[in-house]
Amino acid sequence: MHVTSETLRYAEDAIRDILYLYVDMVSSYGGFGHNLDTGRFSPLEFIDSKILTPPGYTFGIDEALLHEGSAIAILCSISDCRDEQGSVSFHWPIIKAAKEAFDAGRLDHLPDIKQAFLLGFGNDDVSFIKQLKVVYQGHVLSYFKKLGNG
Repeated sequence: MHVTSETLRYAEDAIRDILYLYVDMVSSYGGFGHNLDTGRFSPLEFIDSKILTPPGYTFGIDEALLHEGSAIAILCSISDCRDEQGSVSFHWPIIKAAKEAFDAGRLDHLPDIKQAFLLGFGNDDVSFIKQLKVVYQGHVLSYFKKLGNG
């Protein structure tokens, strides 16, 4: 989905859900954890969306936050699946759709997040958890640090 005048409100709601997810991650676990609040938006719609503003306008949407936060919300689902099932289950609709997006190259612009997806789809829990920490520090914590530095 591209962000246009018609979809702007939905993208703003997605940003709100992403920010709430980030706060939940920091305050509940200090990273990824089980059953984090990923909101009501469909993250697969935004992992590689483009912002298409009319000439002379700006929407004020942080495209990087939208992409990264959407991918992180999906990683939360992969992590939850692994916690609940003991391994990744492609019977979960979000997991199956995430794998299709991964295979289609829709995460290529997010290399460290793409690596977490790759490990999440595999069987190496230790490496997956290590990569989730990299993603958390490089995207969630760094977002708040950037805000703090003005």
